Amino acid sequence: MEIMAKDIVDVCDLNLDGDFEWQVVNIMESVRLTRSEVEHLEKLFSDLEQTLREYWPGCIVMPFGSIVTGLGIKTSDADCYVYLPEYLKSPGECYVMTAKHVLKRKPRIFQQLFAITAARVPILKFFHVPTQCECDVNFNSLSGVRNSKLIAYLIHMDKRALQFAILIKYWSKVHKLTGTNLVPNYALIMMAIFYLQQFNILPAVSVLQQDIDPEIVDNWDTSYNETYRHRTNNNQQLYSLLGGFFEYYSTYQYKDNIICPYTGYSINRNLFKSLNLVPIDFKLYKDNLVGHKCKMLQINSPMCVQDAFEHSRNTTMAVHPKLFHRFLFHLKHAADRFKQCGKSDFLQAILDPRNGPQMPLYINPKPQTRNVPNRPNRVTKQKNRNNMRNFNLHAAYTETNRMRQNARRHRF
Repeated sequence: MEIMAKDIVDVCDLNLDGDFEWQVVNIMESVRLTRSEVEHLEKLFSDLEQTLREYWPGCIVMPFGSIVTGLGIKTSDADCYVYLPEYLKSPGECYVMTAKHVLKRKPRIFQQLFAITAARVPILKFFHVPTQCECDVNFNSLSGVRNSKLIAYLIHMDKRALQFAILIKYWSKVHKLTGTNLVPNYALIMMAIFYLQQFNILPAVSVLQQDIDPEIVDNWDTSYNETYRHRTNNNQQLYSLLGGFFEYYSTYQYKDNIICPYTGYSINRNLFKSLNLVPIDFKLYKDNLVGHKCKMLQINSPMCVQDAFEHSRNTTMAVHPKLFHRFLFHLKHAADRFKQCGKSDFLQAILDPRNGPQMPLYINPKPQTRNVPNRPNRVTKQKNRNNMRNFNLHAAYTETNRMRQNARRHRF
């Protein structure tokens, strides 16, 4: 969820004069959360932890998401996981509902409390009055904390990666492509990381897990070698990488492939249709399937971006065909601008919504049907009966007129 107290997506407020490099500096200063703004959010986590400890002594609030990764922009919300020691846990307790009642006691600090209990990971949403920031809290999964640490490690590995990821994220916000009920921000960052892996700018996650002890969280290995030093001969400039991102994903074969940051290369979707076909690199995935600790990776969606750790999770599973069509159209538009515009005009061309593409009408592809004769439904049957009745009436009327004419001829 995003707060729009300040409309930072209005490109008119940005200084896009000068060359490309100078424009990037200005965007970073205008869009990114400053160090003081990030430190200000410590107040939110402190208030949350102190309040929850009144009910759960010893609980720990662990932030994750863009605040931790360094990708926070001024519309970013806060995300956190609340760790509860085992002795505090109660079987069957709905922690988000309990937390909602606990935070409700302090309306001057926590407002707009909303619990989502039916989600895969139940969360509690609230608005923190002192920081004017919104926050999502979960009690079930530490995976978000581990994923955020991995992203932070990767994007700070190369000086180009951080600016690259923020520009991609900002572009998606400008055109309303990511967010609630849209393409997940996490999935977009995974796509950015995967793209940089194609040029050996960043390593595959599987490389980071070699020769170290696993750290199992929710049945998945979330370890990575924090001392790994990646070497690359790639010296592409940020401008070239940014334009290449749009070209790469505007022509990517989504229908056939899985975007896989774990291996660092695409995986054919057909290999995940059967356990026997799954590549050997995914041994833990196989073991979890056999042990009924996870479900099959869902590949029946327009795009499939596999989680870096949780290999049974398609992070873009909720991206429906119409949204995918719009996302792809914007990628193609940005790729065209990269080819047509000069270097100093590129950012203005892709970030200003007034220069955005005119979306064509989306035509839902016809579903495949079996070669069977059409069976009329109730409405069709009624129409057929009405047509038959009208036909019979017309025939009767015609026959009556014919008989009348014959009678006249015989009469005279």
